[in-house]
Amino acid sequence: MASAKSTSSEVRRPIRKTFTAFVVAVSLVLISVIAVTNVLLNHNNRMDEYQRDQAGALQGLVAVGKPLLEAGGGTVLREVAIAAAESPSVGAVAYFDSKGELVATNDVPPHSGNLMFESVATAWKEKSEISHTMDGYNVVMRPVLSDGVVVGFVGAEFTSATISALFYRHLIWNAVLGLLALTLAGYASWIAATRATEPLMQMIDFTSKLSHRRLTARIRITSANEFETLAGAFNQLMARLNDTMSRVQRLAYMDPITELPNRERFNRELTEALSSLGKQDMLAVILLDIERFRWVNETLGPQRGDEALSVVGKRISHALQKADRAVRLAEAERAPSMVGRLGADEFAIVIPRLIAKEQAARILQLVVSAMRQPIKLGEHSVTLGLSGGVAIAPSDGDTPEDLIKNADLALKEAKREGSNRARFFTQRLNQAALDRLNLETEIRQGIEEDQFFPMFQPKVSFKTGKIIGAEALARWRRTNGEMISPALFIPMAEELGLINHIGESILRSACHHATRWMQDGHDCRVAVNVSPRQFENATFADMVLESLRQAGLPPGRLELEVTETMAVEDPERVSDIMRPLRAMGVRLAIDDFGAGHSNLGTLTKLPFDVFKIDQQFVRALHSDKQAPAIIEMILAMADALGLETVAEGVETVSQSDFLRRRGCTIAQGYLYSPPLPADEFSEFLSGWQPFGDPVDIMANGFQ
Repeated sequence: MASAKSTSSEVRRPIRKTFTAFVVAVSLVLISVIAVTNVLLNHNNRMDEYQRDQAGALQGLVAVGKPLLEAGGGTVLREVAIAAAESPSVGAVAYFDSKGELVATNDVPPHSGNLMFESVATAWKEKSEISHTMDGYNVVMRPVLSDGVVVGFVGAEFTSATISALFYRHLIWNAVLGLLALTLAGYASWIAATRATEPLMQMIDFTSKLSHRRLTARIRITSANEFETLAGAFNQLMARLNDTMSRVQRLAYMDPITELPNRERFNRELTEALSSLGKQDMLAVILLDIERFRWVNETLGPQRGDEALSVVGKRISHALQKADRAVRLAEAERAPSMVGRLGADEFAIVIPRLIAKEQAARILQLVVSAMRQPIKLGEHSVTLGLSGGVAIAPSDGDTPEDLIKNADLALKEAKREGSNRARFFTQRLNQAALDRLNLETEIRQGIEEDQFFPMFQPKVSFKTGKIIGAEALARWRRTNGEMISPALFIPMAEELGLINHIGESILRSACHHATRWMQDGHDCRVAVNVSPRQFENATFADMVLESLRQAGLPPGRLELEVTETMAVEDPERVSDIMRPLRAMGVRLAIDDFGAGHSNLGTLTKLPFDVFKIDQQFVRALHSDKQAPAIIEMILAMADALGLETVAEGVETVSQSDFLRRRGCTIAQGYLYSPPLPADEFSEFLSGWQPFGDPVDIMANGFQ
């Protein structure tokens, strides 16, 4: 407020000074013009009067002196000259005879010196009036005529000192009056400026308040002129602007769906909480992620998704208030916890002034428990869950960025462990995150340098003993020759969305190698695994057909393997993508069959050619009593549907014998060969000898 007043005063003074200076300047010019004009007019009047007095005096001297000059009355002429010289404007008077000789004078030497005598000589010679001016004195010499004959001369010296004195006196007087008038004009103009500029000053005060973001400021002007109209317009404008800014601030710091603080507001509150943290205090940041929210959004639509977010936000906020008061007691009143929505389905909680980590764990437990009750969304009742990640200040970071980052690492670890889990941040998680970051960089580099390649594991027909196909398995060899496990890089590539690049590279390479096998005379198909991320790409089918065309491979020699889980979760998408490929002859296999949650009704409607029995059942044939029954059920269902079956992970003769006797059509596993590089697989394929009896497998499998 003080700053606003100071600014207003700084603006008021120059305006009023400028206005007053302008009025004073105009007044000074007017007064000066009037004074000078008055002085000049007075001086001209004085000069006219002086000239008239001079002419009259000279005329009197001529009239009086004429008879005396004719009579030769020098004494009387002297008295006349003395009497005439008593006038303030007359300095000296002299009479001369017709020859220019001095007859009488007032005995006062003329100030003009010899000018009088020079003038009478000139006048005598020219027989006319002579006038000279010197040092402020005017000497006039006039001939005295009698019947046209010069009888003498009258000379008079007139001074203008009196006129000058009067001129300066009048000038000083006018200057005094002018200064007095100017002072009065300045005072009057200051009063006038104050009154005239008061509405403008109020406008300036108003703008000063605006510059300090006081949008509630209003102008109060009752001048009954344009200023009052302008003030009213400004007041209306500011009222609307204040409402707009309130809404903007609400949108800027409040999430519109949940009406909770948004990320910006949460970061500000977290920053303030950290700045007020005592030396012995701790602070917790908890990130919460809604389980199954994506399913709600995709299944019920975005509107229901927003409703779910609103309900979840209210539940978390209400549960947090209750948990805060129950766990932190008095601290909850002085520094309450706060929840905000950071974006999508992610919420965040800040708990200031913790005494122990256990308080954060207890509060988180109570908040998570609040989500156990179903949420009513229209006609549907949905149960959602929460996963949480916790970071503690100052041990896990002392800035909002570090705390949120570390809480996010803990949240991701909790989600990897399963649903409705919570984890505290540890340095091990940080190191794991760095390792993952390095791995991400290396995967990207590997894609750029074409370090990913397929290895091929043969598929053997139980009926003929021939190799009828091979599965292309993605492998990664770094430039230093180190091989990286698929279990390490494939999940990371899936998460980063890079699996599309790797999968496309493997598919193209596999098609080219299968074409070469075909050209070498081998009747061998190639099977390629397809990631769920690849199926999300709308151009997947086009990419497959283009790979076949470039390699020159008949579509019937390509088999795409999709997991059972992916097929069941989105059967319509699988069917839509595979329809054009199936029309061209591309085969489709369900990978890891039996390991997921099968929906047999859905699976029978999809265009599959092959069931691949998950290797966990094959390996458990002699250790799990349920495994043989499960395998027999899968084989019976495949036989009823007219589908091929591939048993993965066949490693022993007894496993092979069991599968063959139960009607399995194809075997794949280390009993026949491990995955081989392309060149080695070509040699293996050329040297393979079909077997007739299972006891011959060990003798023929690794030739």
